[in-house]
Amino acid sequence: MRVQSISIFFLMALSFARPAFAGLGTVWNYVSQYQFGIDYSNSIDYVSLSYSTPTAGGIPSSCQQDPSDSSTKRCTAGMVGGSSSGWGVFLEKAFKKQGPYYLDWDVGFGARYLSGQLPEKDANKDGLPLRYASFSLAAVVAKPYVQFGITPEFWPDILVSVGPALQLAMGNVAVNDETKNVMVGTSTWSGPMSLINGFFALEIVLKRFGEGAFSLMASQDFTGNGEGSKLYPGDVDGMSDIRGSFRRNTGGLAYGFGLKLVTPWP
Repeated sequence: MRVQSISIFFLMALSFARPAFAGLGTVWNYVSQYQFGIDYSNSIDYVSLSYSTPTAGGIPSSCQQDPSDSSTKRCTAGMVGGSSSGWGVFLEKAFKKQGPYYLDWDVGFGARYLSGQLPEKDANKDGLPLRYASFSLAAVVAKPYVQFGITPEFWPDILVSVGPALQLAMGNVAVNDETKNVMVGTSTWSGPMSLINGFFALEIVLKRFGEGAFSLMASQDFTGNGEGSKLYPGDVDGMSDIRGSFRRNTGGLAYGFGLKLVTPWP
C-alpha cells in the first residue's frame, strides 16, 4: 500500500497528542479540516542526469553544444527512479463549494524513495564517458499550489491545481567507479513563470456525497531548475557539473486517470 503524503503521519501524531497538549488547540482546529481518502493509481518517477564533457569525438543526439564554451558539450541520460501501482491513502481538506466557480490554495507534501540505474544500452553510448550511473535517494517534496475550476450544480466538477515544487533528497549516487553520499535540493525555480510549472493536477469529480467525493485524477510534479540541480559533487572521467532533474507522473487505467475516493470521515 502506498502512502501518498507524509502529512498523514504528521497529522495523526498531532491528533494523538491533542489530549496532552491543550495548547495545540489552534493546530487541531486546522488538522480537523482534513478528511481521510483512498485512491487507486499508477505512478512512475524519472531522473534525468546531465553533465558537461569535452566536444572531442563529436556531438551525438544525446548532447548539445555548450553555448557558453565551444570546447564542451552538455549530455543527458534518463533513468527510471521507481514505479508503483495500487491502493494509496491520503488526507485532504474538506471541499467547500463557492458557487459555479472555485478558487483556493493549499500546500501538499509527499515522501518517496527513488532507486535506479543507467540502462545497459546507454552505457558508453556514442563513445561518451558515462559507463555507469545509479542512485538511491530518500526524498520529501513540498508543493504549494493554487486550485481553480468550475463547480456547476448538474455537471461534474473540474478542478485544476498548479504551483511550484521543491524537493530535498538524501542518499548515495554512483558515477562510473565512484560513489558518494549526497544531499541535494531541487526546485522548479528558473524565473517568475516557473512558479506555475512545477506541479500540475487535474481532477474530475463525478459524485459528491456530503463532504465526500468520488473522482478521476491525474498529476505530475517536476523539480529541475532548467538543467537541474547539482546531483554529484566533483568531476569523474572528464565529466563535470553533474546535475539531476526529477519528474513524477501519476495516473491510471481510467483513460489515463487514477481513481480517488474522499470519505466523509472524520
